[in-house]
Amino acid sequence: MAHPRPSTSSTSSSVYSAVDHDREWLPALVAKYGSSTSTAWIETRYAVWRSPNHTQSNPRVQGYLPRGKFYFAWGPPICRRDPEIRKSVAHEFVDWVTKEKKRRVVYCVVDTDFAEMLGSEFNWSVLSCVREDVLHPDIKKLEQKEVRHNIRRAERSHVKYEEIKLRAPQYHPPDDVREEIEAGLERWKANRHGTQIAAAGLLPWLDAQHRRYFLARDEHKKIVAICVLAAIAHDSYQIKHAVTFPEAPHGVSEGLLGHVIREMEFEGHNALTFGASAQEDIIAEHNLGGWKIRMLGKAYRKIVSRYGLANRGQFRSKFGTEDEPLHIAYPQHGFGWAGLVALMKLMRV
Repeated sequence: MAHPRPSTSSTSSSVYSAVDHDREWLPALVAKYGSSTSTAWIETRYAVWRSPNHTQSNPRVQGYLPRGKFYFAWGPPICRRDPEIRKSVAHEFVDWVTKEKKRRVVYCVVDTDFAEMLGSEFNWSVLSCVREDVLHPDIKKLEQKEVRHNIRRAERSHVKYEEIKLRAPQYHPPDDVREEIEAGLERWKANRHGTQIAAAGLLPWLDAQHRRYFLARDEHKKIVAICVLAAIAHDSYQIKHAVTFPEAPHGVSEGLLGHVIREMEFEGHNALTFGASAQEDIIAEHNLGGWKIRMLGKAYRKIVSRYGLANRGQFRSKFGTEDEPLHIAYPQHGFGWAGLVALMKLMRV
């Protein structure tokens, strides 16, 4: 069955945009123009809207998660960084959601410039409760005492690191390597307890063409950890997955990440990001105040504590990450407790 393509006409709100189900065009676009947030759009649980004015060389695309009366736009749109173009794409997407789909838009995990535009030009409410954990491989990031100690522990256990190269056109790993990795991931998941909150699933082979795979092997050459990098804009990478299997020697987590950081430094990459992690509290920034934000902050702190959402950022900070604030923006009175609950339900994995 052929999927409908966006209309090139903008004369009617019912035909001026479309949601794509055939996404063969998307991975290359994310790798060239995307951010760490847009790498999640490739997953099937995300819907992807694109403007009729979209082209691969002049993209106008937005990924989002539908839930009830909300459309949670995940990250800013992929488009040229020109402020007027970003504003135009945001207007187009918001009009489509509100007029065509009769839903509410909440922009999640967007950068500061985009959030400032929504707060000032759209008169939306803006808050920050998330940050992006970024490091620059050309600056030494392995100086923290605990990190150095754990790297040496892994060395004493004779742990070795390697990258497996996946070749065109299939980009398939060797069967024995794939089976060993998938078995290790299953053991890791079996050791996890309680509800997990995450923006992306653990799908290591998704979009393998635009990903890189680093492994840690113990002294018996058994795979004990994997780190998957996803290509994003500006010759950068996101650490998409970094998983240490339960039987790994002590220090493997730090050892493998340290190896990846050194490789990125050697290759001259200017940035490496872990992606988003939760802050411990909400900071009101635009058009917010009073009892509603206090209640929202109280509910958010309970969620952070219950699910240990701040722990991820604490581990990353050992590598000298720099915090870049990310923001949530929404029409005034258009989010609140119901929106927070809906968002948390979407993030359960």
